[in-house]
Amino acid sequence: MTSEILADERRNEERVAWRCHVRLLPLSLEPKTTRLGMHDVTGRNISEGGLQVCSDRLFALRSRLLVEMESPELPEGIQAVGSVVWISPTGTDDLWCLGIEFSDVGELALTSIRTLKTDEDPTSYRANLEQQDQRLA
Repeated sequence: MTSEILADERRNEERVAWRCHVRLLPLSLEPKTTRLGMHDVTGRNISEGGLQVCSDRLFALRSRLLVEMESPELPEGIQAVGSVVWISPTGTDDLWCLGIEFSDVGELALTSIRTLKTDEDPTSYRANLEQQDQRLA
């Protein structure tokens, strides 16, 4: 994990670089959708407000997506619902950077994201998860 903090005046939340495996599932059918189901992409950075990913599939602006993230730092993974708010081509053909803004992210997911941002040790991270589980029970 890279803990470098990225600055960008357009965002309200602090972001951190985070390489992770992400699966995107469209929650509504888009016109001309040829590939249904989960799409594997690569996460680039994350904040409490959203995620940047690289994808070989171009999703339409405002597409609602179920976002599932996983990495060695987070064996439990993170799940949220978000929408594509910006799209940018990369220097590589058929590869796009997508900005996904979270619209529905639970407390456990927020705890995981905050842990990534503060770069806490795994023991502290697990303790936070257990506290969240106890509050939800």
